[in-house]
Amino acid sequence: MWVPSDVPDNLWQRCGALRAGLPRDAVFSHYTAASLYRVPVPDEPLIHVCTMQPVEPRIGGVVAHRILTLGEGDSCWLRGLRVTTPGRTFLDLAARLDLLSLVIAGDGLAGRAQNGVADLRVAVEAGVGRRGVKLARAALPLLDPASKSPMESRLRFLVVTALLGPVLVNKPVFDDAGEMFAEPDLQFAEFKIAIEYEGDHHHLDEGQWRRDIKRDELYRVHGWILIKVTKMDLLVRPATVIERIRDALISRGWRRP
Repeated sequence: MWVPSDVPDNLWQRCGALRAGLPRDAVFSHYTAASLYRVPVPDEPLIHVCTMQPVEPRIGGVVAHRILTLGEGDSCWLRGLRVTTPGRTFLDLAARLDLLSLVIAGDGLAGRAQNGVADLRVAVEAGVGRRGVKLARAALPLLDPASKSPMESRLRFLVVTALLGPVLVNKPVFDDAGEMFAEPDLQFAEFKIAIEYEGDHHHLDEGQWRRDIKRDELYRVHGWILIKVTKMDLLVRPATVIERIRDALISRGWRRP
């Protein structure tokens, strides 16, 4: 289960109310920090904080993580709350998530960091010896802050880890006259292959449905292969998704490196 990207106000209210009872150096962290950044993470009803106090605060509904140091570059202010930076949050989550979940969260955190993935890399390099740092290092080259949703991140993760090669994320494509006609979720530009994740809104919103029909026709007219992937495809038939993409690549002359 995933926290919606539009985090309910009650999370901010709960954190604000708890702040007065926490140690002065306490910083909201882990799942809580990610949720405050509106980054998708597994649902977690407890509030997570970090503190350097020798005795952890014991407050109902709060998980306190006692740490040795918290540098100035590890925390920042977000709408009046002190939270761990996107980089530090990424490193903290690496001790608790699997690789796919960390990449999904990392895409969002990189998108909120001032210097993108570079800020996350700095935090990981400073976390030598910490639990989860090896997983964080493995996730870094798989991140792309251009991803617009958890399912897009999941789709890209599937494609890249299947060794089909690097893909462009949410980049425009142009016709022969230089006019942009689409912006696929993923694309193999060299082979004119576009991959689109089709969420439920593509079918429930009539306007979106009509725009999709026009876009799909433009792909065909300009010589692109379009592969549409649904939630069911990703969650139930991932091998079939890879097979469809691989077959399309081979039809355009691709050979595995």
